[in-house]
Amino acid sequence: MKYKKLFEPIKIGNVELKNRIIFPPVSTNFASADGHLTDKFIKHYARRANGGAALIIVENVCIDYPGGKKGAFEPRIDSYDFLSDWEILTKEIHKQGALASLELAHPGYKDRGVDSLSEKEILAISEKYAKAAEIAKDAGFDMVEVQGAHGLLVNQFLSPLTNHRDDRWGKPIEFAVKVRKRIAERCGWDLPVTIRLAVEDLSQGGIGITEGKALALSLSSGAYNMIQADFGLGPKEKRLEPMAYPEGWRAYLAEAIRPLPVPVAAVGVIRNPETALSILEKQADIVALGRTLIADPDWTNKVKEGKEHLIRKCIGCSECIKARHDEDAAIRCGVNPNVGNEEDIMKAKHKKIVAVVGCGPAGLEATRIAAERGHEVHLFCKEFGGQLNIASVPPGKEKIRWLMEYYRNALQGCGNITAHHGEYAKESIMAIDPDGVIMATGAKPFVPFPIVEGIVYVYDEVLRGTVKFENKIIVVAGGGFVGCETANFLAGNNEITIVEMLNEILPGVETLTRNYLVNELREKGAKVMTKSKLVEIKKGEVVLENTGNGHMEILKCDGIVVATGGKPSIPFAIGDRAHYVVGDAKEVRKIADAVREGYMAAKQL
Repeated sequence: MKYKKLFEPIKIGNVELKNRIIFPPVSTNFASADGHLTDKFIKHYARRANGGAALIIVENVCIDYPGGKKGAFEPRIDSYDFLSDWEILTKEIHKQGALASLELAHPGYKDRGVDSLSEKEILAISEKYAKAAEIAKDAGFDMVEVQGAHGLLVNQFLSPLTNHRDDRWGKPIEFAVKVRKRIAERCGWDLPVTIRLAVEDLSQGGIGITEGKALALSLSSGAYNMIQADFGLGPKEKRLEPMAYPEGWRAYLAEAIRPLPVPVAAVGVIRNPETALSILEKQADIVALGRTLIADPDWTNKVKEGKEHLIRKCIGCSECIKARHDEDAAIRCGVNPNVGNEEDIMKAKHKKIVAVVGCGPAGLEATRIAAERGHEVHLFCKEFGGQLNIASVPPGKEKIRWLMEYYRNALQGCGNITAHHGEYAKESIMAIDPDGVIMATGAKPFVPFPIVEGIVYVYDEVLRGTVKFENKIIVVAGGGFVGCETANFLAGNNEITIVEMLNEILPGVETLTRNYLVNELREKGAKVMTKSKLVEIKKGEVVLENTGNGHMEILKCDGIVVATGGKPSIPFAIGDRAHYVVGDAKEVRKIADAVREGYMAAKQL
């Protein structure tokens, strides 16, 4: 088998994993506000287990309530009142053929650092870890994991940035070792305990790779049974990477601490099986697939069965990050609309003729689901992928092409799909006498002022390469996602100014993605003018009005690129025929909205 090493068993302590793939702790906000588990929470983890991963590590569990609570919907294991919840979860995970672990987490105390904790408080906190582990063991967990990275409490003891104590707790590993010993004293040494370890802080004066390797060696020598190599204190962007980050880039942390007496797991943007295999061959013993298994819980089984071409890869759109970290809401996925539902697609009671008009993400997802339900599906397709084609052009957006590849592969060979290529007309759609029509015709560029030949251009012309600029002075009208990504595309070899009427650029964009793009634009020398309205276009210049004070300003330029977003495009009305309007044809938004609406419409037919 091409990926044989992925499926070799490996031991963590006295427990054997059936393969080298684990699902690391990823916070979902699927628990209830009081810390109890919901059906949604349980189904989410059982579904990842069903997909073939050897070990499921459950998220960020509160061991110290309320002082150690982190997040609005954090699950709790600080009391035996929650035991029955966890028993249900472990049974479900085991039923699906996976082992179960639990991440014991404590954020520390915002109003005081570890320097101010008394001996009594430190011992009390270590006892909370041990009690939580005991409850986990009684609930049927096969092991537990201590969260020792990401700037949380254990990381704070490990790092010279936060631990300046002159007593025994000033020794970096002392607290982590104490926690491990107390767990063993309550649960026995036969319960494996792993640690997500801060191998490197990303702040000046913190843990460096040399120190991280020494910590890993000390903690793995007779204490922890597996180390998941990760970052400590530093920017959140480095562990919740925006789309542009390369695959497997964080695996160097695992490589840096090997060899150890225990297995080492690598994590971070591992999407393709080729990448996972390469990491196992050179850098780590285990691969942790987080967002990868959220996007496609069947990743492991598909690879094992030689169906890797059918993997729906995480494209790094950060929809899950926006939900969990910006909104403190339940996670959702940009490419997998079933996250949070985990429902089976049921065959339709009555086979219908379904017309799907348009083949962007909404139309392609609708086609996939309608076909899976057993309908006769006619896909009217002018350009496969629709707006995904130009969305994948700006720097760092190449992963969007993975979504198009997925749909192309998933729809090929479906005997109940007929593709109609080229321009579509109402007559050709009505000619098949459809029982239902899904209008997924997407959007067209919104141009709020006249096109002046030789001066004014539209963003899609630039991204498709029909209009090219080099060493020019260009004004990009529009500071939303479309405008800023178009500007980023042009900024490599042109002088760029972004003009935006609002007070800021990229409103509503997920925070880390926004910051990444803003930094890229800054590094490339792009200028940004907010609260600026374009009021007049002349050859060689534009006139701007400051919306705050009314002042006028003239900018010299060689061209203006209009990138003010899009507007819904519905080329014809369906009449009284049953139909749904989905994606950008309904309202111009994101890939996630288009995929979700295509899914929901096809489910209802």
